[in-house]
Amino acid sequence: MKIKILSLALALALCLGLAAPVRAAAGYSDIPSGHWSEESVRRATELGLFQGVGDGKFGRGQPITKAAFVTALVRLFGWEEVSPTKASFTDVTAGRWFYTAVETARANGAFAVNSGAFHPTANITREEMAVMIVRGLGYASLAGTASGYASPFSDVTTNKGFITLAYDLGIVDGVGGGRFAPDSTATREQAAAMLVRLYDRLYARSTQLTSAGSYTKITVATPEADPDDELPTTPLEPIAELYAQLRRCQNNGANMSRAVLCLNGGGVRTITAGGRIISTDALSAQEVEEVLSGSGVHTYYSTRYESAYCIYKPNSYQSATLWYQSDESLAAKLQLARLFGVTRYTLS
Repeated sequence: MKIKILSLALALALCLGLAAPVRAAAGYSDIPSGHWSEESVRRATELGLFQGVGDGKFGRGQPITKAAFVTALVRLFGWEEVSPTKASFTDVTAGRWFYTAVETARANGAFAVNSGAFHPTANITREEMAVMIVRGLGYASLAGTASGYASPFSDVTTNKGFITLAYDLGIVDGVGGGRFAPDSTATREQAAAMLVRLYDRLYARSTQLTSAGSYTKITVATPEADPDDELPTTPLEPIAELYAQLRRCQNNGANMSRAVLCLNGGGVRTITAGGRIISTDALSAQEVEEVLSGSGVHTYYSTRYESAYCIYKPNSYQSATLWYQSDESLAAKLQLARLFGVTRYTLS
């Protein structure tokens, strides 16, 4: 997942909450006091996501171009800038003000890899915004899971999973009458409101509790090892199942601010011999550390499940596969929970 695979340091930082560089607020003559977008525009400016269009104006009511939206997205995610010598698109060439932003977003998976034209000055559609945000979050595969759910909108025929996921995460909403209007454009203030809402959830602080107490518990069962699998697959809180649980809780009307994500802080080990499963047992976090510090242990990470695992031989005739909670996997799960408004978690 792009946003938190940059480094383990970033992954751990996301667990604790991040703050992007803040710039001074700026007032705009075309954002009247009391206008619904006043606070969103102010915060989008403070966070450095947006700038005005000149002459002291924000550009209220103007549609936002693909280049401008991509630039704001790069700033929101804090991606390291990419500026290759060879342009990826025929109409996004070096020297144009949006060149680095478009190339950076492309390098981080914000849109599908292709060639030809990008149409940077075209007005971005609501569908394109939703898809870019979900891809930017690194949730393209999770959108595949979402495509299996009933769409909340009657007029969505393409990129159904991306728009369903963006809706579930509270990033986008409909226009009324069960419609999304995917081909319609958004104004600059609407885009600002959307990105500020995403920023507030993405960079919220995740707080660890010693117990769930009276909070609504969100738990995900660990899959049982399949004897027919070449590699025993018992990932902790697989990301697709975690999404399903968060979605179910939200759709059932739960107060997500009063929910707690209950995670496994240790691991699940399966021992095999001669192609047969000998045993499966739960390990504490300390026991996992002891295994990882041993010799001959090979560690891996599954982006499919967002779970770490290692393989080693406890003796000459057995093999062990241990799926465990790493800083990276923890960050991925806490990030998804925060996007649903869940900022508390426990580790058992």
